[in-house]
Amino acid sequence: MSYLQGKHGIDPWFEFMKHLQQYPEEDRCPLPGTFLIDWTQNQDVGIYFANESRDGEGALWMCDATATGKTLHRDLTVEEILKRMEKQGRKNASMGLPLIFYPKKQLAQKRAANQDPVYIAQMDLRVDLSEVWDNLQKSGERILVKLVLPAGTYNECSDYLEIKGITTEFLFPD
Repeated sequence: MSYLQGKHGIDPWFEFMKHLQQYPEEDRCPLPGTFLIDWTQNQDVGIYFANESRDGEGALWMCDATATGKTLHRDLTVEEILKRMEKQGRKNASMGLPLIFYPKKQLAQKRAANQDPVYIAQMDLRVDLSEVWDNLQKSGERILVKLVLPAGTYNECSDYLEIKGITTEFLFPD
């Protein structure tokens, strides 16, 4: 058990992956990236990323976590998630449904705090996340909803975000 985990209840593996999510240019691994997807809980931050560097349409994806039938995991560590994946992988079985989680205790990180994320652990990387959730949807329910920002609205969205204070400087303060 690490010092962070033992003394402060902070998951060091989560902190490492959170750092890689926020600073992908620092990922020096031969196979870069993580199995985490960070989704903002702030609609305006979502609009920023949907509007960023687009010429035509943009897309804002929304997830109704209650429609997944799974609750937000607050006490699950990344190490426990990786162990679940390894156990299922050895059996060549499905590694399970995506897990939505947000650890109770985290190191303060301005970039992550401003982006207000929850994290989705994509357990089975052989299957697209949207496919998994499409198959889980009950009749009349939508887990993923796509909101299209129409072509030609880039400036309007940018002006809206500027008024709200959702700028590159705010989201990437360092």
